[in-house]
Amino acid sequence: MLILGLDFETTGLSPQTDRVIEIGAVVWDTDSQKPKALFSELVLPAPFSGLSPEIVKVTGIDDETLKTFGVDGNQAFERLQSLVKECDYIVAHNAAFDRGFYQQELLNYGMRDEYERPWIDTVLDVPYPEEIGTRKLTYLAAEHGFVNVYAHRAVFDTLTMLSILGQYPLDQVIARSQSPNVMVTSHVSFDEKDKAKNMGFRWDAPNKKWVKSMKLCDVEVTDFPFKYSVSEPELSL
Repeated sequence: MLILGLDFETTGLSPQTDRVIEIGAVVWDTDSQKPKALFSELVLPAPFSGLSPEIVKVTGIDDETLKTFGVDGNQAFERLQSLVKECDYIVAHNAAFDRGFYQQELLNYGMRDEYERPWIDTVLDVPYPEEIGTRKLTYLAAEHGFVNVYAHRAVFDTLTMLSILGQYPLDQVIARSQSPNVMVTSHVSFDEKDKAKNMGFRWDAPNKKWVKSMKLCDVEVTDFPFKYSVSEPELSL
């Protein structure tokens, strides 16, 4: 099977107001566990008003580099679409982020999602063992025995993600990807808050509650030491 690993570097976190500045895409053969094709391109959005210091620090991409080596977005996303066509799934780490930018940038460049491939999220869909609590890609690489020496550059993050994915049964990952994402709310008192924290719940300050995004299939087999409620499923990836 061929899958497409995908990662974007962007000017910020919002698909509606920010833009993609780098695409890293890898056509990955799940049988041989090797790449079939690599696509790495800086993208110069139009109009371009400059990168924030935070983005320059995180990615190592600066204005001069982007203006010198960045290509037209239409060209870049047409190439990306041609790779999507050849694959059965799109894989991303925190796929909601990359999917949001993918769909918005297609609109920005007057394109549409012609192939509508299902998405796999390596944050949620990989059955990591309980002792691996982190979901940060750099730390996950270390937990799986290697180092990503060029973190936050798109194609290297993509190869890192696929190398991690290759250590797990793909059929299990696909099955998990088909289980909806839900938000679980922990109903604990102040004195019991550590029970929620110890299970990975985070404090949602505006709504004053402990919450955790989970796969519904995981909720169904988890023995919570407190009362909880489950939201309607979020957008399925």
